[in-house]
Amino acid sequence: MSVRILLVVAAAALAGLAAWPAFVATREARAAVPAPAPVPADYAQRDRLVAFYERAVRERRDQIVTRMLASQYLQRFRETGDPADLVRGERAAEQSLALQPRFNTGAEMTLASSLLSLHRFRDALAHAQRALQIEPDSAAAAAQVATTLVELGRYDEAERVLRSAQTGGTSGALSPASARYDELTGNIARARRSTDRALVETDSIIDSPAESRAWFHFRAGELAWAAGDAAVAEQRFREALAIFPGYARAWNGLARMYWGERRWPAALDAAKRAADRVPLAETLGYEADAQRALGDAAAARATDDLIGAIARLGDAARIDDRALSVYFAEHGRRLGDAVAIARRDAAARDDVFAQDTLAWALARSGRWAEARTAALRAVRRNTQDARLQYHAGVIAMQCGERTEAMARLKLALELNPAFHPEYADDARARLARL
Repeated sequence: MSVRILLVVAAAALAGLAAWPAFVATREARAAVPAPAPVPADYAQRDRLVAFYERAVRERRDQIVTRMLASQYLQRFRETGDPADLVRGERAAEQSLALQPRFNTGAEMTLASSLLSLHRFRDALAHAQRALQIEPDSAAAAAQVATTLVELGRYDEAERVLRSAQTGGTSGALSPASARYDELTGNIARARRSTDRALVETDSIIDSPAESRAWFHFRAGELAWAAGDAAVAEQRFREALAIFPGYARAWNGLARMYWGERRWPAALDAAKRAADRVPLAETLGYEADAQRALGDAAAARATDDLIGAIARLGDAARIDDRALSVYFAEHGRRLGDAVAIARRDAAARDDVFAQDTLAWALARSGRWAEARTAALRAVRRNTQDARLQYHAGVIAMQCGERTEAMARLKLALELNPAFHPEYADDARARLARL
């Protein structure tokens, strides 16, 4: 069996190398920008690789093979969005740790990644910190710790971890974590620069999984859209789809962008393509809004019913909590549920977006004083997010803080003049009245 898999891997490597250019024209070209490597269709073999490692674990239960199986489950989740693979990955990583409880960095990291995606943030942090204790110089472990701290809203601690790791000369490997930290703490321009550099570097590595390469293009698109750079955002999302066809994250990014721009047919198409693969509440919300805007009330009601079903039955792991609260609050529906869900999300991870979600749910419920407290926590890091700044501006206006309201509403429109199909115009109207 091991020989067979080695032959498969060798064949794939040889195929890639055959397509890889033997040299570039000049030394200057090599120094400037690394050439993109051929994109492997590794996702097409994922089920076979999972099956191979499942058989290997049944035949030989050692910590390495079990950890590799956990990694394959996690990678398949990234490609398909099936949360069952997160649970499988969690169990396989735990089995690896049971077989080797000490100095098993790989299993600790894989378990931390699975738990993070399952929104069990504090459990994820414990395992990421254990991995960093085992290997203090590991950039991957430092990045995992910092990423989880950011999700928990513990920004000062995340900054210390990132600075310590960067002092050790591992800043390149920390790019995704550093960019997320910068994005949420008021430096979206630096987040974009570091993500663009990481994108080029990842594209140049011949054995980078297709989904991993596509993810960097997707993230670059997200950050471009947050900064109001629609042309680059669309380009990056399309690049992600070219690298990894059918990538739900990229289709969702396009749906969000077209939704904000009121390009309703395009928004509907992108949302449907994303939801067909991964039916998240956020994506279904774009689909329902596009259906309503295009006059298909019956289809919009059916999509709303599906969102309600996710709230009732499909969100046992609470992965969709934030998106559900946002959707209910924005549409003035189930506002009591919106507040309760937002509070639950904030209890799980007290980051700026948790407080923003809670603030808006409270505001839409008419609970302005409580909303003001949450909104101030949401903007405590000067996050350059247009919707967050708009929410805080509306709440400040309602609470009599005219100067702050003007500043925040202006900032929202400066960041992205098409950040929302309704709120962007409302921000302009409010500024005209102030």
